[in-house]
Amino acid sequence: MERLYLILDKDGGALAQAVLESPRITEVVQLRLTEETELDFRQVGEIQCIGLDNSSPSMRGTVTMQRGERLVIRPGAMLGEEARENLRILTDFKSVMYPVTGYWKGQRAIQGHDLSCGGVAFHTEQSLKVGEVVQIVLPVTDSPLLLRTRVLRQLKTEEPQPLYAARFTNLCLDEEFLIRKAVFSIQVNRPRRKT
Repeated sequence: MERLYLILDKDGGALAQAVLESPRITEVVQLRLTEETELDFRQVGEIQCIGLDNSSPSMRGTVTMQRGERLVIRPGAMLGEEARENLRILTDFKSVMYPVTGYWKGQRAIQGHDLSCGGVAFHTEQSLKVGEVVQIVLPVTDSPLLLRTRVLRQLKTEEPQPLYAARFTNLCLDEEFLIRKAVFSIQVNRPRRKT
């Protein structure tokens, strides 16, 4: 099975998607880009390589050589699981949520604002409390997922509808993988920067 990586600049902007060709992370790492790009990775400086699945370690590094779709990277610091969880992308989807903690009843509309591997931010007209648990339908994965989330806080926004940040709870490994795959896909399909 190919080990897929998302390559980000030091500020977290997506640059490309690549497959690890080295047997593991050692003194020199080789990646193969999944799509052609005009970007000269040697000019980018420090990059982050975030692995799609839990068995693919994430790291910082510097590209020392680029030939076509092949990159040679000198690894720097290894990154923990939080690197994957903190990968946050702006997204725009319409969906619904359902109460779990019982402060209200029925179904309410939500508008996605951003998504990470660990949570989601969304707008809704329904007033929510910090700590409240709701189920949301996440439509941006291969198949829609019904996920439990815990409201963390209300965020400041210029929009008329309140904006809430929520963390996914009780995810199974398959759900984690599907969310991560969706985040990677959305991030990579955004317009790329050029040097």
